[in-house]
Amino acid sequence: MISKLLLSAALACAVAGPAQAQFTLPGGPAAEGAPLPPPQRLTYSYAYGAEAPLTYRHNRDLDSRLSDDSLVFKAKVFGSIAYRPADWLTLLVEGKLGRETPIHEQAAVTLPSGDLAFAPHRKPTLLVEQALISARQAPWEFNLGRRNYEDERHWLYDGSIDVASLTYRRENWRAEAMIGRDVLWSLDALQKAKKHPIEIAMLNADYRGFDGHTLGAYAIKRNDLAGHEGKPIYLGLKAHGKPTAAFSYWAEAVLLRGADENGARFKAHALDMGGTYRFAELPFDPNVTLAFANGSGDNNAADKRNTEFRQTGLQTNEARYIGLSKFKAYGEMLDSDLSNLRVFTVGIGARATPGISVDLIYHRYQLNAIASEIRNWGFTAQMNTVPGLQSRDLGQELDLVIGFRGLFDIRRFGLDLRVGKFFPGKAFRTSDGGSGFRRADNALTMVAKFRY
Repeated sequence: MISKLLLSAALACAVAGPAQAQFTLPGGPAAEGAPLPPPQRLTYSYAYGAEAPLTYRHNRDLDSRLSDDSLVFKAKVFGSIAYRPADWLTLLVEGKLGRETPIHEQAAVTLPSGDLAFAPHRKPTLLVEQALISARQAPWEFNLGRRNYEDERHWLYDGSIDVASLTYRRENWRAEAMIGRDVLWSLDALQKAKKHPIEIAMLNADYRGFDGHTLGAYAIKRNDLAGHEGKPIYLGLKAHGKPTAAFSYWAEAVLLRGADENGARFKAHALDMGGTYRFAELPFDPNVTLAFANGSGDNNAADKRNTEFRQTGLQTNEARYIGLSKFKAYGEMLDSDLSNLRVFTVGIGARATPGISVDLIYHRYQLNAIASEIRNWGFTAQMNTVPGLQSRDLGQELDLVIGFRGLFDIRRFGLDLRVGKFFPGKAFRTSDGGSGFRRADNALTMVAKFRY
């Protein structure tokens, strides 16, 4: 998959799977002084792989008196092929065959609100994730079709968008203009994919002229034609880099404007920043990461101004420090948007061997405004909004992430183990069944993901 922001889809195919030779060198020694023949263009390349996560979730309602545990296995096989009939033209197709299978799951769960939540009916999918035509004439590139977009921390987007885009590259500058829809065409061979009637337009630019640093800016406008998400506008600045061999950092600052689904004007903001220091001279290559993230909240939902930050809805918030495995940046169990939330993070990591990494990550959470829940979090619980029992103390989480690569001497075979334990704060005081209240119970998630 693509590992850099808005990397060209043609190159994505080459990095997603086995390494592909891009040119064929002439055979035999050339005569002294004779010019070498031009390199031969690789007409096509392909990639393939598989992922199989096994996910266990315990106590999502933070009440151990009610059973809501689940164990779900998901298998996914993907492949892509790129065809280059000319130096300036690339055709790319990427598909995914997958299915979720519940091993243990409650048919119906009673939520804290009293509503019943039923287990979803899961069907296999055979989805076209990319179907793209790319035309290049330096310094321009034009793309049309379904394209996979990812930024480095999957903070803005991580997924496929049906787009038309124009990219400009010159020396250290790169800029892109794009218009599209989240899902315009239903390209699932096994079931009718749900279309997302959300229009999107984006301007993005970055500069890499500084040694070890990249600076960028972007504007993103989304328009939910169904009226569920409104018309948010994102104005952002970002930076990341590695100024020394020991230190790397990232920073993202965003203003949210536009209007929400009720017509209230957005006036929200978010910040996500952090740095990792690596002690390469010490055994096991230890490293330390400090990070802070803040998404504004809304203290008055009744006025005509919405100050609660929302992410784009295309993000997955997956990050990696120096270890081999990616993980949920705001906690494996909480797994929420950066919305009405303040997160303090400390991480320590090491490499037991070149093929084994270990990360231990601690998160401390606080609300910016009293609320009953956070957008798109991993819980079914609700926070207490009873006057006198309200609190901004959301809780803490401790995550353990272990990455294995080259298992059984198979270069591409790996395993990610991720465990998250959530410790609820005072915001989760719940009824004890009588007239009193008690602290909520802990929650746990475990993920074992095999990858090839």
